[in-house]
Amino acid sequence: MAKCWTCGANVSGLQYICLSCKGLKEIQGLQKKVVLYQGDISEKLDYMEQIQREGFRALTDTLSSGLSEIASTIEWGFGEISWQLQQQTDILRSIDHTLKTPGETQANEWREMAEELRRRGVLDESEEFYLKALELNRLDYRIYVGLAETYLQINKFDKAKIFLEKSLPHAPSEEIDYKSYSYRLIGHIYACEEDYNQAVSILRSSIELSPTYEDGHYDYAQYCAQIRNKEACLSSLEKAILAKPLYWYLAHKERSFGPVRSEVEKLLARIRKGASSRAKDAITNSESPLKEAREAVFKAKEALIISKDKAKLNSSPMCGNAEAKFELAKEKGESGDYVAILEAKPIADEAHTIANETKNEAYQELKKYQDIRAYRVKKPWKSVHIFIWLPLVVGLIAGIGGCTIGIFVPGKETTGKGFSLGFFVGLIVGFILCIYIIKDALEGK
Repeated sequence: MAKCWTCGANVSGLQYICLSCKGLKEIQGLQKKVVLYQGDISEKLDYMEQIQREGFRALTDTLSSGLSEIASTIEWGFGEISWQLQQQTDILRSIDHTLKTPGETQANEWREMAEELRRRGVLDESEEFYLKALELNRLDYRIYVGLAETYLQINKFDKAKIFLEKSLPHAPSEEIDYKSYSYRLIGHIYACEEDYNQAVSILRSSIELSPTYEDGHYDYAQYCAQIRNKEACLSSLEKAILAKPLYWYLAHKERSFGPVRSEVEKLLARIRKGASSRAKDAITNSESPLKEAREAVFKAKEALIISKDKAKLNSSPMCGNAEAKFELAKEKGESGDYVAILEAKPIADEAHTIANETKNEAYQELKKYQDIRAYRVKKPWKSVHIFIWLPLVVGLIAGIGGCTIGIFVPGKETTGKGFSLGFFVGLIVGFILCIYIIKDALEGK
């Protein structure tokens, strides 16, 4: 017996896909989303993981059986798109800079044509152009792996293994050693042959070369489970999940973990519990700063109203933003969904930070509008002498006016009475003007 490359079901001979493969049509639709996604390669890889996770949820909701096949299909059904994205990474694209001769350039053009032919399903011609490319350039890692991918899809697993092994001396190495990528594919071939001891040995090489290679750790955990190496299985599975949360979901249904299922379930529960605890702590820690921010904004609003200033508080929308993030963190933390719980902590931390910034901004605004109010109250009373000179000036002007009128009116006392009456009326008008000036100043006009 053998295992299907894509879904892991039992098959009579080595097959890339089989009749038991579940959700392949849906997965093809999901792959198109990844291809059309606009972003750099890092963002595309993250988006692919998100799409895989969402696809797994959707398929488990719509299909009542074959859930273990779905878990494997989500992992391996994205192999083609994964290899396309890997070729867009800086480390593999840097190979282009080593192409110097016309022959090497021609080989690269044939390699690209072979890639496109495989994507279009023309596998025999894809093989032809890969072999032609290999004749001209034996140093390009991408030719070996691309040819192996083509052989896998036409069920020539032995040939795929040969070219993956040949790729090892040419694998580039920077943040990840691409030997690990080749070893993972070789290990999966052995797993499909149900030679789990050899698969474990190969995957051990993969993760030793690249200790942070989460895909390698996940496969190593599966193969260790098959030979009942519980300790190594759980250790690598935890590393895989902490680096790539998708594997927390797949591990629940992955059939390869059957021999150690109870231990795996305990590990998954512990991982989620730890994430939940960290999220709750972050949410609790943000409550006090948020409360202080609300109080500070309330005081700043009061000061703004009293100051009669027409401005708006900057701290008010900041506080609203902090509250919205706090509520979102609570919602995600209480959802029970592993990824949502993971997202809750950084959101709560952000709410905490914004709350502190809000509080500082509100205190500055409080002082600002208290100062404006104090200035407006103090300014009119500093000019209390206005009560003296303004009525006198207005009265004097009115008195002169009254005196002038009196000159033209017959009678000896007319001039004096006109001046007195004008001066008295002027004083009253002056005092009234003073009152309005002070009132307007207090109201901020």
